[in-house]
Amino acid sequence: MDLICKKISEQSSTRSEPAVMEAENPVITCRNCLAPVTRPEYSIQINDGYSHTFANPQGHVYEIGCFFRADGCVKFSDTSDEFSWFKDYVWAVGLCRNCRVQLGWIFLALRPGECDKFYGLILDQLRFP
Repeated sequence: MDLICKKISEQSSTRSEPAVMEAENPVITCRNCLAPVTRPEYSIQINDGYSHTFANPQGHVYEIGCFFRADGCVKFSDTSDEFSWFKDYVWAVGLCRNCRVQLGWIFLALRPGECDKFYGLILDQLRFP
């Protein structure tokens, strides 16, 4: 199965908005500390879906949402190709930039393509507007 990566909503590069408008856009925050993590318009479809449910090798089940940008999520671990949920991607653990709780994973493509990097964020770890 080929990986399909498609932005659900893109902001127009020709649109210019004042900084005040930027602050009014809805923000998805860390459920633990309420720090900004990403925005709804940064969601992305991976393998024909925005959200996916996976189990890790220990049997923990996660529902993740995919985002092409998540400034509030920082890489915590080295990358690994073991048990990757997405073919042709390696992953690293992603933590909240503010409180360091695990928000999910950062997926990096093994080969250059349309979607070189995306964030798989645990939906239960996020607070939506």
